[in-house]
Amino acid sequence: TICLIITSPIVTSFTPQLSVPTTRNLPSTPSSIIRNNDVIINNNNNINIHTSTTLSMAGFGGSGGGSKKKKASSKLVKLKAKSQWDRYNDLKKCAQITVGVRITDTEEWMEVGRVRSENDESTEVAIARQRALIAEHSKRLFPVQIPANAVLEWGYVADDEGDDKTWTVLDKSKGDDAPKGIEKKIGFEGISDKASGFYC
Repeated sequence: TICLIITSPIVTSFTPQLSVPTTRNLPSTPSSIIRNNDVIINNNNNINIHTSTTLSMAGFGGSGGGSKKKKASSKLVKLKAKSQWDRYNDLKKCAQITVGVRITDTEEWMEVGRVRSENDESTEVAIARQRALIAEHSKRLFPVQIPANAVLEWGYVADDEGDDKTWTVLDKSKGDDAPKGIEKKIGFEGISDKASGFYC
């Protein structure tokens, strides 16, 4: 006698457990979305895992305001002491104008050197455009009188023939609208510094 034993597989159903962060006060809409974990829970208790890509608009992490165009500002050419001294000597037929500085809110002027301009037409522009060189040389000539953090004013003597020099305070804005290439038409020579021998 042959006995046949037929066994049928037992199917056990199970529901995978997915750890879903809980949130409070989910809105009573057809579906609630937890954005931080890309998990979507609907009212039928079905769980769908959703993969999304977050885009930053307005250009690669921009703030959304768009890029602002900066107005191109024309920068003044930085002058070199040696070049301006050479140009001063090249303008030997032009008038020498005495220039100096004083500390703001004081009366004492300190003579620093002289400037020249082509055809004697741009005295104030020559001082305004070369004022950094003039200020630097003034601190070399007067290290005690001019502290490192001093605020300076520039001036010049229009008539240098008399004993009493009348100083005219320079308006620094005179150099702002100077024509292109003006640095080649002006020059500066400082009073010789005994310690260093520098003229500018």
